[in-house]
Amino acid sequence: MQPKRAIFNRSDLECGFPRHDFKLQGLQCSLYKCNKTTQLCVLYLHGYNGSRLEAVPYTVAILESAMDLCTFDFQAAGESEGDFVTFGLNEQLNVVLLVDFLLGKYSNIILWGRSMGATTALMYALKHQKTSCMILDSPFIALEEVILNLIKDKLGTPDLINMGLLEILKRQIQQLYKFSISSVKLPESLNINCPMLLLGSKFDTLIPYRHFTKTLESYHGQKQMIHLYNNHNEIRSQNIISTVIGFIQSTIQPINHNPINRFSGDMQSHQYIATGIKIKQKVMKNQSNANQNKNSAILQKHKALLQLSNID
Repeated sequence: MQPKRAIFNRSDLECGFPRHDFKLQGLQCSLYKCNKTTQLCVLYLHGYNGSRLEAVPYTVAILESAMDLCTFDFQAAGESEGDFVTFGLNEQLNVVLLVDFLLGKYSNIILWGRSMGATTALMYALKHQKTSCMILDSPFIALEEVILNLIKDKLGTPDLINMGLLEILKRQIQQLYKFSISSVKLPESLNINCPMLLLGSKFDTLIPYRHFTKTLESYHGQKQMIHLYNNHNEIRSQNIISTVIGFIQSTIQPINHNPINRFSGDMQSHQYIATGIKIKQKVMKNQSNANQNKNSAILQKHKALLQLSNID
C-alpha cells in the first residue's frame, strides 16, 4: 500500500525534446512537446512502484510520430503527494484531472497504461468516454487474484493456507487504510467504445494470463491483442513501441478524416489476432533469444497489417 518512491533528478526526464514540468493538485506532471502542431496527446499511466521515469523510453518514438506526451506520478508515487496507493480505485481520479486538463489543449487523448496504470485506464474509461484510444499493457481484472497468485508464488503453500493469508491481509489493510482490496475489480462487461490495444504475456508470473483474455473478451469496443513472450516487468522493445504507435496512428487518423477504418473491422472480427499472432515456434535453449525471435516474427506481421490498413 506504500510502495517505495522512485528517486530521480529532473535531468533523468530529458529526451531531447521540449518538456514542461508542472503540478496539478498535488500531482507532479511533465508535458513533452513534439516539433509540430498537433491535436494528439498520449497520457501515460505508470505501474505500481513506478513514476514518470517509466515513460522516458517511449518519449522519442511518440514525439517523432507528431504526438505530444504527458506523464505524471500517481498519488503516493514519485514526487506526487499522497500516503498510499489504491491500485486504481482512487488513481482514476488522478486521470480525471489530467484528461480534463489536456482536453483544453488537445482534441484527441490516448491513454497508455501499464499494469496498475492499465487497470486504472479501464476504470476511468468505464465512467468517462473522453479518450480516443487506449493502450493497455498487462492490466489485471481483480486485485485479490493478483495478491493470491503472489502469495502462492512466493510461499508455495497450499491453496487453503493462501486463502487464509489473503483474508488476514484484507482485514489489516481495511483497518490501517480504510480500503478494501475487494473493491479493485473490473465488471464482467467492459462497456467502453474507444479502440483498445491489449498487450499480455503467457510468461507473466505476476498477473495470470486469463486476466488478459478476459479483458479482451469482455471489451465492447474495437479491440486487438498482441501476445508477448516476456515477464511482467521486462522492458518493451522498440519494435513493440513502434507497433503500438502504428496502432494509434491507424486508429486516430480515420477518426479525424472519416474514411472506413478497415483495420478496425479486422479487429472486430478477430481476423487480425488469428493471422498475426498465433504463430507456432519451437522453444530454443537460449530463452532470451527465443523470446526475441518470437516477438520479432509477430511484430513483422503487425507492421505488415498496419501498412495494409492505411491503403486507400
